[in-house]
Amino acid sequence: MSEKNLLYANVGCVILFGVLLFLSLVTAEADATQQVMILISEIIGGISLVVAILSLFYIKSDQRYVPLSISCFLAPWLLYGIGYEIGFDASTPYTWIWFICLYLLLIAGFIFIRIGYKKVEGHYKLVSAFLLFINAIFFVYLLFIHIWWSIPFLNS
Repeated sequence: MSEKNLLYANVGCVILFGVLLFLSLVTAEADATQQVMILISEIIGGISLVVAILSLFYIKSDQRYVPLSISCFLAPWLLYGIGYEIGFDASTPYTWIWFICLYLLLIAGFIFIRIGYKKVEGHYKLVSAFLLFINAIFFVYLLFIHIWWSIPFLNS
């Protein structure tokens, strides 16, 4: 595959992941439908991560920062998905380890996506900006959940 095709595959996979993630949030009322949408989102996210990692080996120009940004974007979502499937909630002991790992992955992702934004050329800069924005929203969501789970009278 050419570099252009690999970039299109990366962008297409991450857009599909974003759409399915949005649909899993929209279907929150119907529990069974949401479970299916979350499962499909996790599968597409895993495929997107594999495609991004493989593209790192085949793209030799500065455009290789696009798959690097995508993998930095998907790593915290992968850890969040693992925690979701395991069943982490407010009553789970040692959730602080999970949150610390998520925070570290997100901060490292912010740094690498920002570096990638400076190096990428053309229309692919929009992908990095979009990924940075979505990860920032995810970071605020995690802060809210962490604070909410830490309120003492809710865990009794």
